[in-house]
Amino acid sequence: MRDMQRNIYLIYIIRTIRTFLLLVPILVPFFQENGLTQTQIYLVQSIYAIVIVILEIPSGYFADYFGRKYSMLFGVTFSTIGCAIYSVAYGFAAILPGAITLGVAYSFISGADSALAYDSLLAMSEQKEYRKFEAYSYSLTGISEAVASILGGFLALISLRAPVYAQTIVYLSLIPLVILLKEPPRTKREIKNPFREILNISKYALIDHQEIRWLIFYSATLGTLTYTMVWLTQPYYQLLNIPLGWFGVLWAIQLGFMAIFARAANYYEMRMGKKNAFVSFTVIGVISYMVMGIVPSLITLPFILGFYFVRGVHTPIFQDYVNAIVSSEIRATVLSVKNLAQKLQYAILGPMIGVVVDMYSIQMALVFSGIIYGVMGGVTLWRMYKLEML
Repeated sequence: MRDMQRNIYLIYIIRTIRTFLLLVPILVPFFQENGLTQTQIYLVQSIYAIVIVILEIPSGYFADYFGRKYSMLFGVTFSTIGCAIYSVAYGFAAILPGAITLGVAYSFISGADSALAYDSLLAMSEQKEYRKFEAYSYSLTGISEAVASILGGFLALISLRAPVYAQTIVYLSLIPLVILLKEPPRTKREIKNPFREILNISKYALIDHQEIRWLIFYSATLGTLTYTMVWLTQPYYQLLNIPLGWFGVLWAIQLGFMAIFARAANYYEMRMGKKNAFVSFTVIGVISYMVMGIVPSLITLPFILGFYFVRGVHTPIFQDYVNAIVSSEIRATVLSVKNLAQKLQYAILGPMIGVVVDMYSIQMALVFSGIIYGVMGGVTLWRMYKLEML
């Protein structure tokens, strides 16, 4: 039991360090300085997402079969390599291998850390604490990103490569921490045909089990809604003529609010009820897109917090719902299916939104995003309501 409790503490630390993202607040200017257009930036991110789409389920299966710890170790090692590639790259062709490597890294960590945490709590008969674990974890990661954003912004004033060098060191520090994790006891299925088993689990999650399917689809839509705004935020700052030195500070403020929102996730759903909470996520996201797109100004900039509310609150709630339904031996694979759905959506929609930015404007891209995600969210909510899930 002591090892299981230590796992929880270690995952808090690993997630906090892993989200100490010095590079993210200035990533778009970094790409631009290295010769990428907005369309190429979205293309890099879409290829990154496609890599995740290809590997997400196999990596989840790897975690279920060979161990979540080994999957995470593989992931943090590739994170270090991918960031090291960025640190010396110039131009689309040189940056792309770094994005691909980081996509591989994300795939092997995604789902494995959540599955290991849930099974550690299960081993201690404390699985009911999982939502609190996710909410607290998300709060910690928000604070970590906020602090890193400020530091990354200041490092960027020295050089746009300085945050990349520092990020490589941060990722490198994760390797010994992952090695300290202990695999929790769990049931392992006897596997004769791994490929068929992956297909069977995917079919179970996306076709056979209606509740899991629509939870996955809606979570994917909300995740893509907020992730799209990540790549529109820095061009929006540029539109408003905000100095580069303020990028990290503003990013930190946004993430600080997300940390607060995440801590309130359980309370929010209890007060609002499941149906109203679920509906509010799409409504808040769409309103934020529309207001910022139609009236771009410093006065409407606070509407960006709507995306961080959705991101901070919906993630622990949906993770808990899916974990509670899925059995231990396929948990990491099903969570990978959920993450795959989001990356697949972004891989399709990201380049489209990038083209709108380059051909028209950032304002048009924001309005376009609001319409797209409003329709997708509305259709998914309607299906969930018809199935009496809300």
